[in-house]
Amino acid sequence: MPDVMDSEGGAPVAAPCPLTEAERQHARAVARHAAARELGDAHSEKIAAGYEALDQVRRWHLPRSVEDEGWAFVHGGEEDSHAIWARVHRAYWVQDSARATVARVQAALGLPVDEIDLLTDEQRDAYIAGLTDEERAELAGPWPVEWLYSPKAGAPIRIVNLFAGPGGWCEGITRVLGEPVDMVGVDFSAAACATAVAAGYRRICASVTELDPTHPALRYVVAVILSPPCQTLSPGGKLAGLAEAAMQIVEDVISEAGAAAGFIMVDDAGDGMEGYAPPTGATWDEVRAPLAALKDQRTGLMAEAVIWPLALQAKFGNIRWVAMEQSSNLLKSPAAQYVVEAISSEFYGAGWEYAKFELVDAVTYGLASRKNRTFLVCMRYTRPFISHQPSEPFPVTTWAACMGWEKGHKVITRGVRGINPNTGRPKGGNAFSADAPGTTVTGTAYGWAREADGLKHSHADLGRAAGFRSDYPWTHVGRGEGIRNKTQLIADTVSPAVSAAWIGHILGRVWEPQTRAYVHKLYRLEGPGCAATPAVKERIAAWFRKFGGHRVQDAALMRRDQSVVKAVLLAAGQGPLPGRLAIGAAPVRLAIEAAPRRLQLEAAPRNTAVEAVPGNHPSPRHPASQEGPQQLVLAI
Repeated sequence: MPDVMDSEGGAPVAAPCPLTEAERQHARAVARHAAARELGDAHSEKIAAGYEALDQVRRWHLPRSVEDEGWAFVHGGEEDSHAIWARVHRAYWVQDSARATVARVQAALGLPVDEIDLLTDEQRDAYIAGLTDEERAELAGPWPVEWLYSPKAGAPIRIVNLFAGPGGWCEGITRVLGEPVDMVGVDFSAAACATAVAAGYRRICASVTELDPTHPALRYVVAVILSPPCQTLSPGGKLAGLAEAAMQIVEDVISEAGAAAGFIMVDDAGDGMEGYAPPTGATWDEVRAPLAALKDQRTGLMAEAVIWPLALQAKFGNIRWVAMEQSSNLLKSPAAQYVVEAISSEFYGAGWEYAKFELVDAVTYGLASRKNRTFLVCMRYTRPFISHQPSEPFPVTTWAACMGWEKGHKVITRGVRGINPNTGRPKGGNAFSADAPGTTVTGTAYGWAREADGLKHSHADLGRAAGFRSDYPWTHVGRGEGIRNKTQLIADTVSPAVSAAWIGHILGRVWEPQTRAYVHKLYRLEGPGCAATPAVKERIAAWFRKFGGHRVQDAALMRRDQSVVKAVLLAAGQGPLPGRLAIGAAPVRLAIEAAPRRLQLEAAPRNTAVEAVPGNHPSPRHPASQEGPQQLVLAI
């Protein structure tokens, strides 16, 4: 563009600056929206005044003609309101478009961009690449710098794990299910973060409510997993969070979150304007403000299950699913009924396809400790097609089997609860038989002891009962050994086996063989006496005949599952896989090819183990080509 333009006989005039013009257009759009909003608010006040006047008419028994006039005024105003608010909505979207134009002009001119979220993917990546390392770190913080860039094709999905704790969800997804994900957890507890980091997982040690769910580094996040604190709802606590007044506050904030995100439906006013109203303009801190009235602030953290997903949806539009774990009382208590309904309603109102709450006990997945929890799954575009329930019951793991004890023992759980001065008896607590799955591990479980000899449980023991490997690095931050603090970490987290089942349920992955293998190895259920019997082998073969003809086509993401199936069938004597193979009773490492299809099958029996020597094998889809092996551990 020339620096000056010739007029028809006057002096040359300066050409308009593109950025100046874009900013001028944006300023005009902002002013028009503000004016339209002011008219809309004034109109709403008139209608409200009309209804108030009608109340006065009835109170003072004024003539019917006066009441009719009042109703005519109100009805006429309501008819006009459709067109008035449609103009407000149009002005909002014009203003939003003008903002994007300003950002793109700034990027095109090589100037600092105020809002990089308004750029296209290509423009944004190019702009970020031109920044210094320090500028990128400042822009991304506290999230990973690489999250500023658009993901490459085939890259693992990005997940934000809120109230992430010491790593239960992480262990289930990566170690049990074997799903590659790009996940960052957030937790306020330094000990929980230190434990997770020691286990190899990424953590941001911060309060969830202090982070911005519309941060530019979160543009490509497709899932949110969260486990809000449940102490105020838990049967083991004082249940302050289940007070009717507390639940009403949480319900109101959840409902306001949908409006703040811009997911309130509006009707067609005759001009094609229908769909969602613009966001109310309230910040997320303003949405959360009523929660300050709660006696225990932890109760209000449940609202983040709606705030974060809807904020991500409104800002970026890439969110696909949500998973939440919470106290069983969320479904058991009548006081929480309307909160459950409010959460589901906000997701459905925002156009999500599926939202479901369900109670799940960890012993369903073969664990040695009971843990009954509420799980929520919300999916935006689809519904689950693989159940989170086992196809047949997992083997029951007793507390004694978990601890390596012989049968006949009891565990005393009241040792650290003190004496009630009014009765002279222990404050709660009891004993349970070690010949069945144990009671839920709590923060006081460090004081549990074997009745016969007072033998205490180590943190490795308690963690294994809750579903964690014996060498999980439970870490204390602060003075002392942190015996209770470590126990509380174990009590608060999600079992990896349960995590694997639910994430497999959401992602459409075959989860059961891997989970059975994990539980089998966790509780040392292998040995010379556990070799597969002919009956077991026949059952696996029957599963193959039943499900082998119903393969789901597609999917590069589903290839691993058929490999697991083939390995199980190999152990059952159903034909060799290419490569040198060996079968043994102990769990060993398996190297197998990637397969292009998915098989659905029932759970494999637990008395099988397979080993394969790595090697290149013909691709099932292209026999002439070669595909390298993937490393999995299979011990069933």
